[in-house]
Amino acid sequence: MNNDKKLYQLLNQVKTDISDYDETSLSDQEKADLLTSVKSRLDHSSTKQTKTTNWKKPILLIAAALLLAFLGLQTPVGQRVQAAASSFLENFRYTITDALGIEERTTDDTSIAVDQVQTIGDAEIKVEDILIFDDLLLINILADLGESLEDYHFGGIENKTLSINGQAVTGSMSSYGRTVSEEDAVHNRILVIDLDEDFSMTDNYTIEITLEDLFIIDMKDNAKRDERVPPVEGKATFSVDTTRDELQKHTNKYSIDQELSTDLYDYSINNLNTHPLFSFIEITSDNWTDIPFEVIEIRGEDNRGNELIFTGHSYTYNGAEDHYTGRLALSEEDSDITSEQMLESEELHLQFYSAEFPEDVGMLNFTSYGKPFTIELNQ
Repeated sequence: MNNDKKLYQLLNQVKTDISDYDETSLSDQEKADLLTSVKSRLDHSSTKQTKTTNWKKPILLIAAALLLAFLGLQTPVGQRVQAAASSFLENFRYTITDALGIEERTTDDTSIAVDQVQTIGDAEIKVEDILIFDDLLLINILADLGESLEDYHFGGIENKTLSINGQAVTGSMSSYGRTVSEEDAVHNRILVIDLDEDFSMTDNYTIEITLEDLFIIDMKDNAKRDERVPPVEGKATFSVDTTRDELQKHTNKYSIDQELSTDLYDYSINNLNTHPLFSFIEITSDNWTDIPFEVIEIRGEDNRGNELIFTGHSYTYNGAEDHYTGRLALSEEDSDITSEQMLESEELHLQFYSAEFPEDVGMLNFTSYGKPFTIELNQ
């Protein structure tokens, strides 16, 4: 089955115009025997090959793919090859819901489907879907490298550029992700982009993202984890035409506007952004440094008595020099309800907490700061 997948992946990369060749009639048995012979040779060849991180396919696969391209496609064998000739990632689903590690929601259209597949070198790249708030854009990307990396690690995308309506986005851009399927060699990255106010003032959006070169990290030796093996080179551009209403029809923003000071820093609690997938509270500080580091949370309950905890996550933080922009996301694991269920609440009663990160391993000692505040939802 593993060799079947490699054969089908190679077929995706073969560009052949079969209309230039005369048709050859083969019986169903002849076609089946031919496919069996090719697979047998493939199995025999694969047992002699040393595993490598090079994603070039064997010459035997190329010959097999060209041969199968001329088979009739009316038999069950031929129909199977035809179905596999499309991109592997076209039928592979891993949405933002999966990438954020949250449960499925009852709302079906909570993100904008993109479903575009291109190639960078021998790897297939797919932009699955996107999600946007007023000043935050999430782009969900999948990479199929064709075979397992084993002792190597997919580091990510070397160069990324984004434009909206032809204007380059220069705000902060970060990414994080995981290996989705080791067997299928599929990896995920979510690009997180902070948008300037200029991009929230238009009704129509053309979002264009260009990705260039994939980099791989050698994980066999701890001393070499900062070293990269030769990258997968190439460039792919994806374009999405949508509207502000489509992007933001499930989002709401509620103003908080509370100022407070802890023993270390001054903070402004600005807004609560809600969405069926996840919700977060925006916090900024203009006298912030990362030493000493302070852990902050917002805790409370809704009007129905459900406990809520908003905590920091890897995709919700941007610190630059003495300015801090944090997004404390609703922790569904630690709260009594999900973000979608919170949208049914009428009020949220919340309190800010902080704890200085200890120098030694130990428990965090949280202290409340500022006044409790109430957010009225659905008013």
